[in-house]
Amino acid sequence: MPIDAVLFDMDGTLVRSEYDWPAIRAELGVEGASLIDALNALPEPQRSAAWARLNEIEREATEAATLVAGTVEILELLRRSGVKTALVTNNSDRNTAAILERFNLQFDQVLTRDSGLYKPSGAPFTEAMVRLGVDPSRVLAVGDSKYDLRAARESGCGLVAVVNGGYERHRMSADLAFADLFGLLQFLEIETEN
Repeated sequence: MPIDAVLFDMDGTLVRSEYDWPAIRAELGVEGASLIDALNALPEPQRSAAWARLNEIEREATEAATLVAGTVEILELLRRSGVKTALVTNNSDRNTAAILERFNLQFDQVLTRDSGLYKPSGAPFTEAMVRLGVDPSRVLAVGDSKYDLRAARESGCGLVAVVNGGYERHRMSADLAFADLFGLLQFLEIETEN
């Protein structure tokens, strides 16, 4: 399948950042598939306090984040090959900008939860494809979680890959699975040569 664009998740996919989501949900007193929807459904002043705490947790994780090996090489390969890229994350504009600046990462499009679109809905992936002007059937979505898989499937991405921690947990649900980004890099090297 020709690939015209690759949509990437950020945390856990391109950036190693420590989040214990079950513990965070318990601390914030929320449940459900979408943490963002759950927080927004809280009554005030609990909603504001929970969002403030989540922002603090995310800021700390962003400050301690490290780049996953292979990220730079993949983005360089895609740029050289003329394949468009988008970053689609449930993190905030502020944290995403800090990560992009610190590691000098560039994408054709960046969507965060501050756009009003967030996973597990397919809406942020759909919006990224519209902005890139690409046919979903020629798009590869790359993530590490079941929410990335669900969002990519809902948006109609032609191929869905899981990497890193998602390899063991979700490889049976994905079209492609790689234990690390270097496996994805080898796949993309072959695909972009054709």
